[in-house]
Amino acid sequence: MAHTLADEMRLHLADPFPDSVEKGLDYGEVDAVMIGADIYGWAARAGSLSELDRPRLAQAADELQRSIGAFPADAQPYYERVLRIARLTLIA
Repeated sequence: MAHTLADEMRLHLADPFPDSVEKGLDYGEVDAVMIGADIYGWAARAGSLSELDRPRLAQAADELQRSIGAFPADAQPYYERVLRIARLTLIA
């Protein structure tokens, strides 16, 4: 497991999207594709998020955390990394 936001983001880009996840579907409270794209977009602006973006990111992270169990087991590590990216962004 990486320890910095930059490391986690680099590893995320190197990971393929999980084959077992059907694009366009919601798993739990999140869209399988959009949650990663949204969180990565916020993370790319870590340290300069607006007052509007921070609570949106926090809400997305909470929704993802509650939803990880809804993803196929082999896809869960991918989304756990997305969640780590969100949490690291919030403390950046």
